[in-house]
Amino acid sequence: MSHPFETGKTYRNRVGEYVVQSIEGEKMTIRYVNGGTLVTDVTIQARIWENIQFEEQMSREEERMRLAREARMKVRRQAARAKRAKAIPKFPGFQESDFEPKKRGIAWSSRKELGKVLAHKLNQEKEKSFDSWIVPRKSEVHVARKDHYDMDERELNAAFFVAVDDRGVSHGFRVGKPDGKAKIKWPWSAFLKAIAEDDKLRRAMRAAMKAHELTLDVYAMDVSYGMVGRVSLQPRGFLWEEKKADQELTQRMQWTDLVDHLQEVGASKRCNLYLRRLTPADEASKAGRGAADEIAAVFEALLLVYDTSVGA
Repeated sequence: MSHPFETGKTYRNRVGEYVVQSIEGEKMTIRYVNGGTLVTDVTIQARIWENIQFEEQMSREEERMRLAREARMKVRRQAARAKRAKAIPKFPGFQESDFEPKKRGIAWSSRKELGKVLAHKLNQEKEKSFDSWIVPRKSEVHVARKDHYDMDERELNAAFFVAVDDRGVSHGFRVGKPDGKAKIKWPWSAFLKAIAEDDKLRRAMRAAMKAHELTLDVYAMDVSYGMVGRVSLQPRGFLWEEKKADQELTQRMQWTDLVDHLQEVGASKRCNLYLRRLTPADEASKAGRGAADEIAAVFEALLLVYDTSVGA
C-alpha cells in the first residue's frame, strides 16, 4: 500500500504534530508531540496529510499572488502620484522685471501659470469648478467659477483677481457694473444686497479685511475714470477717504451708510469695486513661489463674499 509515512518522522493531522512509531499493514501507531498515542488507519492519515499539504501550498500561492498584487498597486499609486504632481500647475514667483513698465503697459510673463495655480488651490477647498482667464489688454488675471464667468461681458463679472503694476501686486475680489442702472441679476446688485442684509457675510468680510489688511477701493467715472474713494476698516464701522483736486474728504460709515454711498456712486455710471490687498513689488519678488499661497489665502478668506455675489 502506497503512503507518505516513514517510521520516526514527524507529520501532522487536524489534532497536531505527531511522530510515526510503527506501521503494520493498514494501521499505524502515532505519538503526538504534545502527548498521547493513537493507533489509526494509514489511509485516513495519508488523506489528512495530503489535504494539509495542499492547503498550505494554496495558502503560499495566495500569499504570493497577494504580494504581487500589492507590488503592482504600489507601482500604480506611485505612477499616479507622479502624474498628479506633474499635472499640478507651477508658478515660479514674481520677477523684478514683472513690475517694469513696458511699451504696452505692465505685463508679467507667468500670469497664465499663476491663474492656473490659484484655480487649482481653490479647487482643493471647494468643488472643482474654478478656472482662470487673462484679462485682455491688462496686466491682470481673473479666477472664478466657470459657470459664473462671462467672457463677453467681463465688466459684469464678480471674480477673484491679481493685477500687477509698478507699485506691486494687487489681489482680492472685484465686482463691477457698466454705465446705466444696475440690474437685479447682476453680481454687483447681489453684493450690495448682501452687505446690506447678510450678517454672516458682513462678519466674513470684516474678518478678511482685518486678517489680510484689505481695503475696498471704489473706481468710477468722475471727470475721468479712476479711483473715487477708499474704504478702510475701523474698530467700529469703516472710514471713507476721498481725494479731490483741492481737498481730501473723510467720512466714518456704518454698513447702511456704506451701501447707500456705493449705490449713489454707481447709480448710473460705470463703477468697479476692489476688495484687495496691495503687496509691494519688492516684497512680492522676495516671496518666490510662496506668493501664490499668500494670494490664495486672501481668495479663500473671501470665498463667501464671492459665492454670495455670483449666487453659487
